[in-house]
Amino acid sequence: MTVRVASGKAERWTGLRSVWIEGRGPGGGPVLYDVESARAYRDRLVIKLRGVDDPTAAERLRGAIVAAPEDQVPDLPDGVYYVARLVGLKVRDEEGRALGIVRDVLPTGGVDVLEVEEEDGKEILVPLAREIVLEVSQEEGFLKVRLPEGLREGGAD
Repeated sequence: MTVRVASGKAERWTGLRSVWIEGRGPGGGPVLYDVESARAYRDRLVIKLRGVDDPTAAERLRGAIVAAPEDQVPDLPDGVYYVARLVGLKVRDEEGRALGIVRDVLPTGGVDVLEVEEEDGKEILVPLAREIVLEVSQEEGFLKVRLPEGLREGGAD
């Protein structure tokens, strides 16, 4: 089977030992499959799953979402983050004051932008640039930012 890789380069995922296939279990839940082999081919991961032994069995999985178990997600280089791990983090300024919560990460073709929701429901768009995002602590659940002058005042109403 081939899997289109949504997070990073396909080579990064060749060490997977198992994968979750969404919506294929009883009641539409996920099913955990053992990975017998995996190799990268361009932007795709070519995998052989235990128990999926012919094209008909593989065809039944077409279009399904494939997810890696949390303990098998590969580490990323410094300054590179998985979107799913940023969403929900608390955002603080340099002095430690709460600014809001990351609700989404918006791809721009250049520097991605954090969509931060303040307590009052207003939105701040914060570029995910090293000079602005000073610290990311996924373990502690926050990121620290240095907002450029006027960014917060010029946010959405």
